[in-house]
Amino acid sequence: MRENNHYIAGLIGKYLDNSLNADEQIALTEWINTSDDNRRLFAELTDQQQLVANLQRFYAYDTDRISRKISEQIPGFDQPAAPPVHRVHFIRRWGWAAAAALLLAGSTYLLVMNKKDQSPVIASKVADITPGSQGAILTLADGRQVVLDSMTSGIVAHQSGTSVVLSNGKLMYDPSGETVSDIQYNKMTTPKGRQFQMTLPDGTKVWLNAASSIRYPTVFAGKERKVEVYGEACFEVAKDVNKPFLVNVNNKASIEVLGTLFNVNAYENEKTINTTLLDGSVRVVSEPASIILKPGQQAQINNISGTNKPGAKIAIVSNPDIEKIMAWKNGLFNFEGANLEEVMRQLERWYNIDVVYENGIPDIQFMGEMSRQISLTDLLEILRRTEVDFRVEGRKLIVLNK
Repeated sequence: MRENNHYIAGLIGKYLDNSLNADEQIALTEWINTSDDNRRLFAELTDQQQLVANLQRFYAYDTDRISRKISEQIPGFDQPAAPPVHRVHFIRRWGWAAAAALLLAGSTYLLVMNKKDQSPVIASKVADITPGSQGAILTLADGRQVVLDSMTSGIVAHQSGTSVVLSNGKLMYDPSGETVSDIQYNKMTTPKGRQFQMTLPDGTKVWLNAASSIRYPTVFAGKERKVEVYGEACFEVAKDVNKPFLVNVNNKASIEVLGTLFNVNAYENEKTINTTLLDGSVRVVSEPASIILKPGQQAQINNISGTNKPGAKIAIVSNPDIEKIMAWKNGLFNFEGANLEEVMRQLERWYNIDVVYENGIPDIQFMGEMSRQISLTDLLEILRRTEVDFRVEGRKLIVLNK
C-alpha cells in the first residue's frame, strides 16, 4: 500500500506535467476507475488551485507529526520547507508530484482543530455526502423520460425527424433535413446534485447548473428560436441574424439575442433574476421595461416569490464579478462576498441536501473559492473555521449558530 501510494502519486505528478507514457496512462486510468474515492481524490489532486489550498491547510497543523505519519507510508520522504508567501512559486520549486505524494499519503487522516485546546486530533471517518456530477433527465415529446446519467454514447431517441444523440456525456440533436409538419418539444432537467451540457438543434450550446431545466423544440422552425429556462444556465448561442434566439425566463422575463455568450440565474429562491453578458449583445425584457446589455454588464430583475409579476424595473450592474458568476460552469464554488444563506442555497442544489437553521441564521460573509468536487464533509470542515457549526442527519444539513 505504501509503495502503491508513492507510485500513484508519481503518476499524478507526471499527469500534471504531461509526461505520462502509454503504460502509465493505463495504470493511472485503472486506479482512478477502481472506486469513487479514487476518482474524487484524483479530481482534487489535479485541481492545482485546490492542491495549493490543501497544502496551506496542511501547514496550519503540526507538520512534524504529520510528516512522521507520511514517512511511515513513503520511505525516504523528507518534510519540505515551509512555503513562502508566493504559493505558486512554492509549488513550482517543490514539484507537483511531491505535492500530490504528500496529500495522497496523508489523505487517510482527517485532521481537525479542537477549538478548546487548539491541538490537532484524528477524526473518525463517517458517512459522507459526495459532490454532484454530470447527469440529467430528458423528457421526450410523448412524456417518456430518459435518465442520461449512466447511458452510453449512441442514439437516445428520434423526434420529428431529428436524431437525439448522446456523445461523451453531452446531448446533441442531429436533424435529418426533412420538412417537419408538427413541432415537438423536449425538456432537459438537472435534479439537485447534477449538471449537464447539451447542444440544441440549431447548434447553440447550453450548460445547465443543478436544479435547472430547459424546454425547447426538436426543430427550430419559423422566424424565431424560442426556449424556456428555469434555474441557471449558460448559453453560447449559434449566430443566425435572420432568426433571433429568445429565452423565456421563469415566465417573468425574456432575453433576445442574435449570437452571444451569456449566463442567466433565475432560481425561484434567489432575490433577483440575473442575466450576465460575456460576449455579444442581448436585450432583456420585463414588461414594460427593456434594456440592451453590453459585454461585462448584468441585468437584475426583482424575483418576488409567489407572483408572476416581478416588477418592471431592471437594474444594470456595470462591473459584476464574472469569475464568481461563471464559477459553477468552471467546476468551482466562489463564495466571494457571499452570506451564509447564499452559500447554503448553493450547497443544497449541488449536494442534493436540505438545509435548516437552528437558533437563527448567523450573520457571516465568506471569501475564496474551492473545487465543486470536494466532499460535503471536507467543505464543512473549512466553513467551520467561521462562527458557525453544522450537524448532518441523513441528507439534512443543520446549521448551528455558535
